[in-house]
Amino acid sequence: MSEGSSHWFSPSPAEVSSSRISLDFELRAADLFFRELVVPELGRVWFARQLAWPVAALALHEELASHGSNAPKSTSICHGIEALACKLEYLVDPQDPSRRILGRRAFGRDNEREVWSFHRLRQATNYVRNTHRQAATRALREDGGLGFARGSRFDLLEFEPVGRALADAFLSQTVGRGGTSLRKWLLGWVGDDRDREGEAARRPDSLMRALSPEHATQEECSLVRSRLLGTSTQASEKRQRLARAVGRAADVPEIEGAVVVRLREAGHREQANEVVAARAFGAILDRSRDAVANLTRAVEPGRGGVKLATLVSDSALRKSIKDLRAAALNYLEKAISADVKEPTSRSFADAVVAGDDSDAIRLLVRRAGEVLGLADGVVVRGPLFRVVDAADETNDLEDGAESIEPDRTGRTFRIANLHSLLRDVDQRGAR
Repeated sequence: MSEGSSHWFSPSPAEVSSSRISLDFELRAADLFFRELVVPELGRVWFARQLAWPVAALALHEELASHGSNAPKSTSICHGIEALACKLEYLVDPQDPSRRILGRRAFGRDNEREVWSFHRLRQATNYVRNTHRQAATRALREDGGLGFARGSRFDLLEFEPVGRALADAFLSQTVGRGGTSLRKWLLGWVGDDRDREGEAARRPDSLMRALSPEHATQEECSLVRSRLLGTSTQASEKRQRLARAVGRAADVPEIEGAVVVRLREAGHREQANEVVAARAFGAILDRSRDAVANLTRAVEPGRGGVKLATLVSDSALRKSIKDLRAAALNYLEKAISADVKEPTSRSFADAVVAGDDSDAIRLLVRRAGEVLGLADGVVVRGPLFRVVDAADETNDLEDGAESIEPDRTGRTFRIANLHSLLRDVDQRGAR
């Protein structure tokens, strides 16, 4: 893979935020296909407590509902638990908090340290909208996940035995001087017990560690590891092979230079080719974004729009389209080698390769959401126009689960997430 195509950015669906625009070029399904192809059934999980918090919430809801109370939904309980866990961890060192926590902005606004009740912490205004629970739900499921619960919607999930065991391992921890179980403590807190709220405000170390994203117990880690690497399914065996290639060193290994080489040396050429094809697809997304960045810069000064004939003569735009075409050719070659037949990515790459620069501009304008428009041979500002950052400039992501995960830009197709999870649940030393 050429230097120009080895670094890429795989964004989320088209949206506008105060800091950046994300573009998927109508290739979101292909992006998800390749992430699942490389690291199946993991979803966006990258540390053990992302799985322990939601199964604990399911267990607490089940217990509250069995007592006939008007129990909060499992979703609300989970958001409250992870908000409390993240806030306690944040206050250990607000200047250098754990990179696993969400809610820094909301916690920073609470200058008087007054927000500690379940009722308030579960609200997005006091935490975040895009939570760890949302990132983990797919991985929890039996169908397409690691098999901790059955069902599709989170609030309707039913435990598999291993899911209940994980919930029990988390909730059986003790907190406080009296050795209260975490289960009992959280049941009181969810019930808006003022004493529990006061205890949370005092931030006892035992409560912080019992909830923290950084301190999963050995039993929790063992249960997560058993589902990640210990089953006999094709997906688990694929994760096992990838885990051996990734290792547990402090840094994620270079993918083409190390992970792919190790897979091939171990005789897993087909899996290695799939990783290479995924990376080549990612390069298409990056080069497409680079081209749109140049398009928006060219259109921005001319508020009335810029003719296609003028744009095809723009040297920066011509170079970015040339790079995109090279990435598309490389992807088609790698997809054939890996026997990958994902249709939307193949058709996009075929269109880029087959057309001239004018055709490429038309394609990118159509796929750029509402950032740009095309009318009578003139590229114009769309309703959501702004100058788009190039692929290597998109670092300011919103405060949500997708913004802090190791694979937050999609550069590794969740290999970085797997590496982080392996180190969390299986600290056997560097390899």
